[in-house]
Order: sequence, then structure tokens, then C-alpha cells
Amino acid sequence: MSDHTVVHFPPGRAAPPGYTDTAALNDIHAIMCRPGGPATGAFDDIGQVLARAGRPIIEVRDIQACVAETPAGLPEARIDAGTTSVRVYQNQDGGVAVVIAATAADEAALTVTLNRRQLHPATSPSCDPPERGAPS
Repeated sequence: MSDHTVVHFPPGRAAPPGYTDTAALNDIHAIMCRPGGPATGAFDDIGQVLARAGRPIIEVRDIQACVAETPAGLPEARIDAGTTSVRVYQNQDGGVAVVIAATAADEAALTVTLNRRQLHPATSPSCDPPERGAPS
């Protein structure tokens, strides 16, 4: 695919009328399945097709979830999303704890919502949750 067949749109502009997801998939198929294999600039061409279709290109995280047991034998849900992890478990007193650990970069973009209310990072230095099994 050459640059003269791909229309560049500024960010936020809608796809041209009639350029459907099916048309975009057909173009991507043509880019990937050309005789002799994909050209050197195939990824750039695919990015241009996605932009023309109005589809954003974003990093997709591999999110894994599992249920395990705490040392006390209680269930614990674990979710790992790259460098951010979430643990949900029952405290010894019967309450539910949610612990989120993230790198500084992830923390800056992290959104936590409880009952449709966005929670903000705690500002007190003593905001660390107690260790599991420790009195709360």
C-alpha cells in the first residue's frame, strides 16, 4: 500500500463515510497477505488503515485473574495487569480488603471507582494496609 492510497486524518476526526470495519479488515488482509509477504512498512500501513477507520491504537495489557487461598485458608482474588496488581480478600475480622499495587507510572493513570464514585489516592503517610493476618 502506498501513501497516496491512504488518507491521513487528524486525531479525533471520524472515519470517512462508508469506510466500514469490514473494509478496514479487507485492507489489512491485503497488506499482510501480499505476494512475497508483508512489506517493510506493513505496520505503518496497518496503523494508517486503523486511523482511517477511526480506530485508536492503544497498548493492550495482558490481564490475568485467579482465585487462590490466603495463608489463613480464605479465598483471595488476584488480578495482574502488567505492572498493576489487585488483591481482594477477607480480613480476619470478616471485612473485605482491596489492595492495589502499581508502579509510579501506572499509579498516575490509575482510576479506582467505588459505587460510581472515583476514589483518589490517600494523602496520609499511614495509608499502607495492614499485613494479612495482622490485627486491623
